[in-house]
Amino acid sequence: MNDLKKIGPSPGLLCEIGSKLIYFEWSSCENLLGTDHPVTVHLREALDFMEHGYERLLVEGELWRIKDTPQTAINNFLKGRPTEFLDYPLDRPVEYIRSLLESVAAAKQEEVKHYKQMEAGIRQEIEADSKNPQLWNKLRLLLWMIGDYNEASEAFKTAKSLGWSKEKSAIVAL
Repeated sequence: MNDLKKIGPSPGLLCEIGSKLIYFEWSSCENLLGTDHPVTVHLREALDFMEHGYERLLVEGELWRIKDTPQTAINNFLKGRPTEFLDYPLDRPVEYIRSLLESVAAAKQEEVKHYKQMEAGIRQEIEADSKNPQLWNKLRLLLWMIGDYNEASEAFKTAKSLGWSKEKSAIVAL
C-alpha cells in the first residue's frame, strides 16, 4: 500500500489495482481462510473501497480539503485495520505486483498530461458561466486528479458557495 500511496492513483487506476491484485488476493483468502476470516473480510472491504468507495468520496465532495490527497484517503481506509490484515503476505509474485504498480504509475503520468490539456477548456467554460457550480466542481475534480489539491480546494469552496451539493451534482461517476 505504501508504494500505491506514492503513485497517488486516480479512482480508475485504484479500481484497476483492485481488480488485478486485490480481487485475486481476496478470492485466494476466501478459499484458504474462509469467508468470515478477518483477513478475508478486510480484503473484501479493500476491494469495495478500490472499486467504488474511493471514487464515491471524490465525486460526493468528501475529498475537498488541501489535505485530502489520495494518500490521505488510503491512510484513512487503512486506519484501525487489524495488524493481521495489514501484515498479511500477498500471494501474487513480487514481479507481478511491481509490474502492475509500474504500469499504474505510467498511466497516472499520462492521465495528468490529459487532464492538464482539459484544464484550459474548463476554465474557458467558467469564464463564460462563472456562476455555474457544476463547472466549478468539474474544475475541482480535474485539479484534484492533476494533484493540485490547493486550487482544487478553492474551486470546491466556490462550487459550494454557488450552491453545489452532491444531491444536485451532474457528475455521478468519473
